[in-house]
Amino acid sequence: MLLTDTHIHSTVSFDGHNTRTEMAQAAMKKGIQTLCFTDHYDVVNEKNELVPRYDWTPARREHQAALSAVGRDMELLYGLELGNAPACWEGAEAALQEPGLDFVLGSIHNASTALNWQDYYYVSFDTPELCCAYLDDYFDQLEQLMAWGNFDSLAHLPYPLRYMRDRDAQAVDLHRYDDRIDALLRSLVETGKALEVNSAKKLPLMPEYRWLLERFRALGGELVTVGCDAHRVSDVGVGLAEGTALVQACGFSYLTVFRGRKPCPVKL
Repeated sequence: MLLTDTHIHSTVSFDGHNTRTEMAQAAMKKGIQTLCFTDHYDVVNEKNELVPRYDWTPARREHQAALSAVGRDMELLYGLELGNAPACWEGAEAALQEPGLDFVLGSIHNASTALNWQDYYYVSFDTPELCCAYLDDYFDQLEQLMAWGNFDSLAHLPYPLRYMRDRDAQAVDLHRYDDRIDALLRSLVETGKALEVNSAKKLPLMPEYRWLLERFRALGGELVTVGCDAHRVSDVGVGLAEGTALVQACGFSYLTVFRGRKPCPVKL
């Protein structure tokens, strides 16, 4: 099976544990042919602080080192996970002026200012009502992100469930938001953007991905990216084969890799 990974982190991210060289070498050993680094720029960070400017210097340095280490044995692409862009569109736009950028994941990790920019990881979701308040806010932000549109793939759409359901055991799902999800998926289709399947160890192929993929395809979606979201060497490649197989089982004939921010098909 041809393996691509378009969501992976290194020590360039605040929560990364290994260098890009170490992560790339681990990926080669797992048989991954194309790897795109997407280290974090969260416009609001994990401390709920506004970060209006991103410094690309560490990413440039680390990426060149990784390219030198892997040579021609692997395709190594240059990307970014752009989190919480609605908090400061100017900062987000400025970060995307980086020369040579291949790929941008759009994601939301924190609540909006209405909920004090709280990082979902640090919220104790102890009631269904609290979950709904945060999910309402989450979809508000996703819709703002979609209206702005300067990203290539929508990252881990079921993300808040990682903490609400899988960690804090709240009986919550996304079907309350079916209409809003359909609208988001239609917008992805209409604007030529991809939907991500995130195979991370922390949310191992959440059941939502099957129905999201099926609905996306029914609405005319064709572009899907898959990434393991690894932050350390031990998690490189986790779930990629399963995620890729799920994409194929849902009727898609190819994955998508972005080069120079243009979608390129990878036949399954």
